[in-house]
Amino acid sequence: MKFIVALCVVAAVLWIGGEILLGLVLNLGMTVSRIWAIAIIVLTCAFSVWKCPRE
Repeated sequence: MKFIVALCVVAAVLWIGGEILLGLVLNLGMTVSRIWAIAIIVLTCAFSVWKCPRE
């Protein structure tokens, strides 16, 4: 249970940090923002599927 909560918190922090960087600092468009969101979701799910059976 700790792993899932920690993974969700880390994913949320990375997603929000990336959105701030992409949107405010680099001023990139919505397409890049959508790609970033999809990438974070896919990577979080892939890491969870890879790590959970090992524990």
